[in-house]
This record gives sequence, C-alpha cells and structure tokens, in this order.
Amino acid sequence: MYSEFYNVELDRIRYSLVWEDSNTLYKALDIRPADHLLIITSAGCNVLNALLKAPAQITAIDLNPVQNRLLLLKKHLILHYEYPVFRALLGLDGAASVRKTWQQVAPTLPEDMLRYWTPFFQNHPNGLLAAGKLETYLHIFYHTLSKQLKEKLQKLITFDKVTEQYDFFLNELHLTPFQQQFTDYFDEANLSKGRDPKLFKYAEESGGATFYKRLVAQVASVPVKQNFFFRFFFFGPTNIPPHLLPPCYQEQHYEQLRQQLHKLKVVNAEAIDYLLSEEGRQLNKVSLSNIFEYTSPEEFEHVYHKLFSDPNRNLRMVFWNLLQEQGAGLPSDPWLNSSLSEALTATDACFYFRNVRVQANSFSAVKG
Repeated sequence: MYSEFYNVELDRIRYSLVWEDSNTLYKALDIRPADHLLIITSAGCNVLNALLKAPAQITAIDLNPVQNRLLLLKKHLILHYEYPVFRALLGLDGAASVRKTWQQVAPTLPEDMLRYWTPFFQNHPNGLLAAGKLETYLHIFYHTLSKQLKEKLQKLITFDKVTEQYDFFLNELHLTPFQQQFTDYFDEANLSKGRDPKLFKYAEESGGATFYKRLVAQVASVPVKQNFFFRFFFFGPTNIPPHLLPPCYQEQHYEQLRQQLHKLKVVNAEAIDYLLSEEGRQLNKVSLSNIFEYTSPEEFEHVYHKLFSDPNRNLRMVFWNLLQEQGAGLPSDPWLNSSLSEALTATDACFYFRNVRVQANSFSAVKG
C-alpha cells in the first residue's frame, strides 16, 4: 500500500504510547484462542494488551524498525525482570526512578540492547512512555499554561459527577485563554512538531479547533478523572492510579503477560502488503491503528476491496480515523458493521480520534 509514511524518516520513536483504547480493540476484534492477529506495533501497548486475551499468535508489524525495537525491549524486560523494574522504566514513577532503575538494569542487558538504549535513556530521562516525538510535544503544552490554568486543569480530574465536571469546565476553562492556547498549540502548523507535516497530506480537518471540540465533547460525557488518556495527554505518565493504566501495564496482569510472550512475532514491514502476501493470508483478525490516515481515498478503496472481496478469506479488521474519515465516501460497504462501529466510537476512551470502523467478510463474522 502506498503511504506517506514512506516519505518520513523512520529513525526514532514517533509514538511511545498507543492511543487506541484497548477496550475498543477487545470489543472490535472479539479475540478468541484460535485467532491469529496482526497488530500495528506502534509503542507495543495493544500488541501486549491483545496477548492478555491468549490468542494463538500475534504478529506485530511496523514500517518503523525503532517502534519494533521498543516492543522488543518491553518483551525483554517482562521476561527477565520483575514488575517494579518494568514500571519504573516506563516512567510511571518519575524521572528519579527511571534513572536509578536504568543504572541497575543496564549492566545486565545484552550488548546490542545496552548499546542502543543507553543514549536513549540519557536523552529521555522521563522513561519510555514519554519519549515519543508525539508524546514529547503533547506534554509540553501543560507547561505553557499559567499557574492558574494549570490548577484549573488539575481540578478537572477531581470530579466524580460528569455534570459538575462539565459545569466547571464551561465556567473556568471554556472561552478563556485556555481554549485559545489549546487551539493554537495543536493547530496544523504546531502539530507538525509532534507528527511529520507530510502525514497531514490527506487531512480533512484542522488540528487545534477539531481537537478542542472533541475535548469538550469528552468532558461533557465521561468522568475524565477515570480516563487514562486524558490524564496522560495533559499531565504525563506519573500519578496515574494503577487501575487506570492499560491492562498490559498493570501489575495484576504481569505474570499472565509473561506467559503469553512466546506467541509474539515481530516484523519490519508494511501491514497491508504483509496482509496480502501468502503468509498474511493466515491471519484472521487485524488492528491497523490509523494507518489509512496517510493514504488517499482512492488508495484506501483499492486496498479495502482487495482485503475483503475474496470470499474464501476470513478477515475481521478495526481501524481508527483521526483527521479524515476513510471509508465514508464508499457508495456501498457490505463489510462495515456500522452499528458496532458507531457504538465503539461513542465509547472510545481517547478524545483524540474521529471514529472507529470495524469490518469483516460477513456481518455474521462481525457480530461475535
């Protein structure tokens, strides 16, 4: 598949967190023990989350070999160290814990890992979860706010009732300098500091104003106190209650995850090309993150039909839209489960995305 990702430098971690909610992934794919999955690696979170459902095998795939390196480091840590080490290097306990733990772990790593990750931790003292190009950019925003606005934003994660939370937001943050600063900081020009400008080629919406509308909608509908992505977006990886973390980063699932890692295969390649290969035909469930964001509508339609028009193939897929709505322009779409897609869009935990789409060769395969 032709993607604008071929035109950007793939020499660093672009995403250190997977922003696609694991609950949405679980409901979209209905992972079963016989399943063979393909999942975009990104930061590896949803690869690890899917392993907790104990499928037959997961292939993690990414065009960016550095994203795969990140997943392989996490795999090594899970297999060879106890949970406090893993948690510390993620950055969940702050920079001091990252530094102390890395000093303990570094001498025990294989030589190739030590050589690669030593300069990384020197340059990213806040740990793995905060190190991506996107995440570094996001986390600067909070520090651009005045002390008063910081306090009000922090106040948002203290409410138990959505009505009280939303009233506070409307009275104290909406139509104040916070709105303008948010919109300006996340507009298309500035957003390129977190994502390469080439990746916006097909975007239908602007960044700042669009993301602010989605933020308002989330504050009006769910308690952000209990939302991992809201807290991480604004405040970073520290001080997040353990039960709000993605399942793969919770201590209660650590041993289970360790027992499932032998089912993981990591591939440096383009996901659609791999799916259409002979080896890829063995896969039956697929999570493609938002990779169609970086293709033209014509390329998407071409690829979509190649994936689903084969009646002999059993395939179920989920992907997320960000600033364009891939698939909306199709005159007919016999493979889309619109009711499930709409339901998951309404409940997806991250306000960042536009919508979720779930497809399968037949509706009976999707209803799961």
